[in-house]
Amino acid sequence: MVFMALLAGCGGCQSSSSSCSPSQYGTNGCACRTDSASCNAGLVCRSGTCEPCGNEGGACCVNAGTTSCSGTLTCVMEAAGERCRNCGEVGEACCVSSGNSQFCRANAVCVSGSCQSVAAHTCDPNGTVYTVGIQDTNLCARRVVEVRASSPANALQCASASGMLAADETVYEIPNTPITDYELCLESQSQGRRTTSVQAFEDYHALRCARWTRCGASDPCTSVTHGACTP
Repeated sequence: MVFMALLAGCGGCQSSSSSCSPSQYGTNGCACRTDSASCNAGLVCRSGTCEPCGNEGGACCVNAGTTSCSGTLTCVMEAAGERCRNCGEVGEACCVSSGNSQFCRANAVCVSGSCQSVAAHTCDPNGTVYTVGIQDTNLCARRVVEVRASSPANALQCASASGMLAADETVYEIPNTPITDYELCLESQSQGRRTTSVQAFEDYHALRCARWTRCGASDPCTSVTHGACTP
């Protein structure tokens, strides 16, 4: 009788996900989608249930294999999994991951437990003037910028951390390299041979720049060589 009473008293007991219909899978408090173990935006699948993610102390959000957190929070790998923490930005505490390793975001460096600006440590107003090349993801040269630093390596870090770069830009690894105009001969099946020009910081980058920006996916270049095309 006692056993039956316990069963009767728990007739309304159920987990949050068991009350959800299949059409609600992937929403907050309901089961993860069975085909992909995924949840709606702002949620993460944990132990088969969709829970909020991205908030301080909560699980990191995952989208297409990339982790993220809300606002300026940083995703930190801890013993209990990836968690969002208020750390890593300039002026904040260094993030501490599993294994007690300390780190900051790309624009900062960990010094005595605090994240400090990379630019403040690598840019030197009394240092030597260096020109640093800026290129896009296709390795085409875009421009050069001037920075003051105590060494070539610091000059590269100074340029990278000073807000000079767009999201699709990187620094060329050899300071004081000028932009060079390259003339190249392209060949493709539908357009044949033709001469083009690009700007780059070195010979190999010029070839890649031309192949990725002058040759289309529908008519890829079969050959890219230095110099104008000859008859």
